[in-house]
Amino acid sequence: MFFIELRLLMLAIIIVSLVFIVSMLRRKQLDMRYSLVWIFGLLGIAVFCIFPWLLFLVSGILGIETPVNTLFLICIAFLACICISLTIVVSRLSNRLKQLTQNIAIAEKEHRKSEDNHQREGKLDV
Repeated sequence: MFFIELRLLMLAIIIVSLVFIVSMLRRKQLDMRYSLVWIFGLLGIAVFCIFPWLLFLVSGILGIETPVNTLFLICIAFLACICISLTIVVSRLSNRLKQLTQNIAIAEKEHRKSEDNHQREGKLDV
């Protein structure tokens, strides 16, 4: 009885999480590619919640004695993938920010140079 109640609670939490992610996606607070990772992760958890025998099957295939340890392994692998993908995104954004900062500095220097030339030409005309 307790097992069924726990599964129903987990499914309710998954549904609330999915609704939250979709609402953030609609309000454009979350990018589609990042929301898909979380949606697929939550759907994977829902599959194990609806069909708990799959977790036992995966545990047997991987040679892990208890299904809880398999679940922890899956969760840790999922979070590690998210960390790696976010690190890649931050690195790309950091490089892009550096390029943009350099471009702005070059543009400002050229702008100042052209203003100085314009002022010199104005003084020569007088």
